Amino acid sequence: MSEKILEIKNVSKNFSGLEALSGISFEVGKNEILGLIGPNGAGKSTLFNIITGVYPPSRGSVVYKGRDITGIPGHQAVRAGIARTFQNIRLFSNMSVLENVMVGRHCRTKSELFEAFFRTRGFRKEEDEIKSSACRILQDTGLLKYGNELAKNLAYGSQRRLEIARALAAEPGLLLLDEPTAGMNPRESAELMEMIREVRSKNIAIIIIEHQMDVVMNVSDRIIVLDYGKMISTGTPLEVQKDPAVIEAYLGTE
Repeated sequence: MSEKILEIKNVSKNFSGLEALSGISFEVGKNEILGLIGPNGAGKSTLFNIITGVYPPSRGSVVYKGRDITGIPGHQAVRAGIARTFQNIRLFSNMSVLENVMVGRHCRTKSELFEAFFRTRGFRKEEDEIKSSACRILQDTGLLKYGNELAKNLAYGSQRRLEIARALAAEPGLLLLDEPTAGMNPRESAELMEMIREVRSKNIAIIIIEHQMDVVMNVSDRIIVLDYGKMISTGTPLEVQKDPAVIEAYLGTE
């Protein structure tokens, strides 16, 4: 593995006595694409929520770039360099495509309320830089031509891409994608896989939850399989596909 960017150490999570995650440990390397799969209710989204500060773990720790960030609030996780998308699209529907990406960038701004209220020279300069950065991201994600369109008017596949573009505006070192190809047709899924590889080429590690097996097997360097909150397998896509424990979790036994 390349230099590690994320360490999950013996993480468990209980909800009113129900153990949603039990003793999960793994690492993510810099520039690695890690697939996270498992049946519904396996604990995948819970793990994402712990990494991004939505939930604190009941036990264990989350270390990002050598810093223990266990339980920090979500906005601090974004500032630290962890961004995410959601299974359900959460765009600002009545804002333009460009404005959606600019909003994602504001966690990196330095201007205070006073400067914003009076629109000082420093504030205007920073706004121009945010706009330029957002335009570059839209160019990289193939959305620049839609910059002035309202987000709600985009085709479904483009809305999915816009969610990733907005997350990239926060300049993450780690990007978490929650079912990014949900509802997409095969062509859109293939295009998004190519986009994910492009994101990785910009020194960004990625963890992807995905139910489309052809997507996750083709785009991931390594895969972790969860079942009933436990990690039952890890390895390359080929190794995971052949693991009897994975086959049983998905297909059952006679």
